[in-house]
Parts: sequence; C-alpha cells; structure tokens
Amino acid sequence: MRETEKQMRDILRQDVQVSDVVNQRLCDTYRILERKQETSGKRKHYGKNLHVAAAVAAVVCLAVPSMVYASVKTGLFEGMFGNSTKESWDVIHKEVDNGKGGKTPVDIPSKEFAPVDEEKADEQIRQWVMDEPIVKQLGEHTLTIESFVYDSSGAVMYYTLERKGGVTALEASEDTNVAKGAMFTDDVDFRFSVECGGREDAGFIFAGENTYVDMERSTEELYYCTSYMLWSDILKEGDIPKLVIQKYPDTLEEIYKLAPDTTNMSKEEAGDEALWKEYEEAMAKVQTETIDLSDKGQIPVKKIDMGANGCLAYSPIAIRVDMSKGMGLSKDEAQDPYHMKHLEIKYKDGSSYIVSDSEDLIENSGYVLGADVWYKTVFNRLVDTDEIAQIIVNDVSFPVE
Repeated sequence: MRETEKQMRDILRQDVQVSDVVNQRLCDTYRILERKQETSGKRKHYGKNLHVAAAVAAVVCLAVPSMVYASVKTGLFEGMFGNSTKESWDVIHKEVDNGKGGKTPVDIPSKEFAPVDEEKADEQIRQWVMDEPIVKQLGEHTLTIESFVYDSSGAVMYYTLERKGGVTALEASEDTNVAKGAMFTDDVDFRFSVECGGREDAGFIFAGENTYVDMERSTEELYYCTSYMLWSDILKEGDIPKLVIQKYPDTLEEIYKLAPDTTNMSKEEAGDEALWKEYEEAMAKVQTETIDLSDKGQIPVKKIDMGANGCLAYSPIAIRVDMSKGMGLSKDEAQDPYHMKHLEIKYKDGSSYIVSDSEDLIENSGYVLGADVWYKTVFNRLVDTDEIAQIIVNDVSFPVE
C-alpha cells in the first residue's frame, strides 16, 4: 500500500510535457508557470517499462431519464468540442520568474478552437456518448459528469463542479487554461480521476489529462470543465473507464505532510517502516469508490499501417503515432514528444487541421502524451474522419484510402 500510494502521489504531481516545446522543452515552461511545482520534471517509469512523458494532474448517483438527457445532448457537444465555450489565443511571449531571482523568456504556442457541427457530431459519435449524467456529492462540492466519450487512445469528459460559496477544489483561471490546465488544490479532502483496472493490477491504466475551464460561463460557485484525456497504455476491447473517487481523512495538504522527505536518504533509510507509520495510517483510512463511466464502448479507430515506413491509429477524437517507424528515430527518441515537429490532417476539400507545429509554435490539441514508442494526441475539436485525405507526421505522409 505504501509504495503504491506514494508512486501514485508522485505521478499525480508530475509536470505535463507537450509535443510543441518552448525553448526546446515546453515541460520546462510549464514547470516554471506552476507556482507549487515540487518535482524535478524528469521522465518517470511506470508499469511495464512505460515511459510516461505526461501524467494525470491531478475521484448517490442520480439518473436523468435518457430521453430527457438526449434532448440536451446538443449543447454538450458544443461544450466538449466547440469554440463558443473556449477562447483561442495567438503565440504568447512573456517572461516568468525562474525561481532563482531572475526572469526566463518563454513562448507559449498558439491554440485555436473550432466550431462543432452538431449534426455531424451526433452522426459520428452519439452512439458512444454516455446517456445519463453521473452526480456525486463530494463534501460541499457537487460533481456532475455531463458527458464522456473515449477510444483506445484517449477520451473527452465534460463536467461541472459546484460549491456554494465558491469552488475550492480546483485552481482555474485564464492562466491555467493557457498553461497546464486546471489543477486540484491541496485544500480539500478528495480527489477524482479516470482509470481502467485496479492500481495493484499489472494492466492498470490511468488517464493523463488537461482540464480547460470555461471562464466566460463559469462563476465562482460553478465551473464548466472540459477534460482532455490520454491513456497511459492502449486500451483493449472491453476495458471500461471508471470514475475513481478517493476521500481522505484530512486535507491533502495535511496528508502530504505525513510522508517523509526521502530526497537525501539512502534506499535503506527510506525503507524504514517507522518513517512511514503516520502516512500509512492516514492512507489506510482513504475511502475509494469506483463508478463505470460508460457502457457504450470505445469509438472505433482507423489504422494506417505502412510497416517499417510508419503506423498510426485515429478516431474523431484522438490519434496515436508509432514514432519508432518511418521517423528515423531510435526507440529511446520515439518516446519523447519533442520529436513530433509537425502533425497535420489534410481534408479532401483541400483544407487542413494543423494539430501541432513546433517551428511555428502551434498546438491545436487538447493534450499530448508520450508513452513507450507512441505519441498520442487528443484533439481540441471533433475531426470528420470520413473527409480525411492524408495525415502528415513530420515528413511522412499517411494516405487515407
């Protein structure tokens, strides 16, 4: 229990590393931008030698009749995929405190959100979107999962978080939207995440995520959130994402204080059971609840396999690319999203969706993760896969037949 919980706590507090790096590594930018950063930003190993380049940030169900809920689904497509709930921005040039008494210049990539075709969205993904919301009371906060859809690479979850007197569980602002997304605070005694399998299981998969909060529509007491997620491993058929809620015996701030600082300890010293006694006692009181998020199954992915020349899989919401094939990269290099220089979807009508471009500082994705040899992106819009002519990855063209 101790090692697993500590490992998860470390993972949950890691930086987010995105493909379009700023000053050679955008993870460095995000590390500077986060005020409470505590980790080194180095890549961690997880599970089956999985290299995680980005990690999850950061846990009485009331049913609404399906017929009634379906009638408002149109608005939820806009919340999940549209641009009326999200604000685009150009490249941002700024200086931030480097923590050493000086300033570091950073360039934050531009991001453009796009309109959603509600009719097309209904046609493309309606059958895989959850029918009924999930409502959970978490202390003084009310969490409502309004909509959720996923494929084998990632997911999009639209939810609200409400608390009379003001939401205190999430730190959200225009700055967090531009940076690494809304973050859980340490002032509350719960966490929620999305996972597949048990944390003690060999096949455990968690969702790394970036949460965008609609600051125009949200109030102090009610946040409207779109969470872009990517799985730490590729989901298998039958894997069911679960909402995992953990309720702690005290605030997270107080719980973390009980864990010893092992930074300068030897392995033997850090393994001293006495050091961990209070922390283990607190963690033993954590109450965990898991709820199936959807019984709709995965959005099917389409694959383009050119053998040694390249391989990828995509759906209307996400894409994954095997960077070890056709890119001239070693397996060690393939795991690093830094090596994704250009990702573009070209449509049959001649238009393009530039997902990311490191040279022009464009990052039109919801979230990016590097896992093993896979570069994964969840889109920040809904992609019409029937209209794709080709997909460009760096200098490699993947024709869609």
